[in-house]
Amino acid sequence: MTPFALPLRTPLQTAHGVECERRGVLIALEGADGCTGFGEATPPSGFGTESPLECLLLGGALCRMLVESEQPGIEARLAQIDARTRAAPAIRFALETALLDLEARSRGLPLAELLARGRPARQRVEVNALLHARDPEEAAREARSALAAGFLTLKLKVGMEPADADCARLLAVRTAVGDEAELRLDANGAWAPERAIAILRRLDALNLELAEQPVAAADVEGLARVRAAVLVPIAADEAVADGGRAAAVLERRAADALVLKPAVLGGLRASLAWARRARAAGVRVLVTSCLDGAIARAAALALAAALPDPLPACGLATGEWLAEDLGPGPQPKEGALALSAEPGLGATPCDAALDVLATGGTLEWAT
Repeated sequence: MTPFALPLRTPLQTAHGVECERRGVLIALEGADGCTGFGEATPPSGFGTESPLECLLLGGALCRMLVESEQPGIEARLAQIDARTRAAPAIRFALETALLDLEARSRGLPLAELLARGRPARQRVEVNALLHARDPEEAAREARSALAAGFLTLKLKVGMEPADADCARLLAVRTAVGDEAELRLDANGAWAPERAIAILRRLDALNLELAEQPVAAADVEGLARVRAAVLVPIAADEAVADGGRAAAVLERRAADALVLKPAVLGGLRASLAWARRARAAGVRVLVTSCLDGAIARAAALALAAALPDPLPACGLATGEWLAEDLGPGPQPKEGALALSAEPGLGATPCDAALDVLATGGTLEWAT
């Protein structure tokens, strides 16, 4: 178990603040057959998860428990983790991923096939490009470059600047790409409901695909009011971090789509369960990362590949934001990520990278 820090190529500004690096914990579990499963906990800011330090402390105790446990079988071990991580979704995601990766490697299956449970998994997942330029002309150039690289869905962060500036940037991007790409925005809960309604109505002519989390996560009633008042489809993101709120979003018909982040929801199995609930309510789902490292991104990709159609473009092409990574991760080509045919995650951390990125000593337990 190794704590690490991943520096970003350029600071990312959202309504939650500015991020310059991502801190987390890498977990490696070795099975009796010699296979090793990997998991990553890189808790996101603004979602109410545990801190990186809490991931390290709790993860260490749980890794020791798993090593010393006499419980046979993966289901028993997953149950042990579930019982002890109810308030720690990021470390639960990491431990679960490591166990499932180990199971998939031992069975000679890609993780996506293991998660799909007999249904054919996708071989590629369409992803969106995240545009970061603040100037409208620069955003337009960035959008054209993304389109030329094969991305058919473009996403912009909004809510940090006056509405006129956000609208000007969105208009510049739509003008630059025309109808060749879908356009979505993410406000990260920056607006009050009435302000969100006013801004989104101004954007009707841009034919936006989605507006992610226009109001505060806790304001499910406000989210429902926005959805009922605008033409733009609404996606719930931060609101899904809390199980009770996520259920309320579905019950109140407050969103057209749920954004699934395994590190926030507590893992791949929990994400699959929410996907089933959402689809039963007629709500779409998509999978995004939290600017994670290569291991967590590979796990999120496997989740997306295991979901049935239809699946909107997912927010998993985020590796380019990292100046350094834990190892080779899935890279977009023609606007999509291809699934590895290798058993397990299809991603393995690089020892040389960890030597540079580790923020403390590696903790080990003998099996």
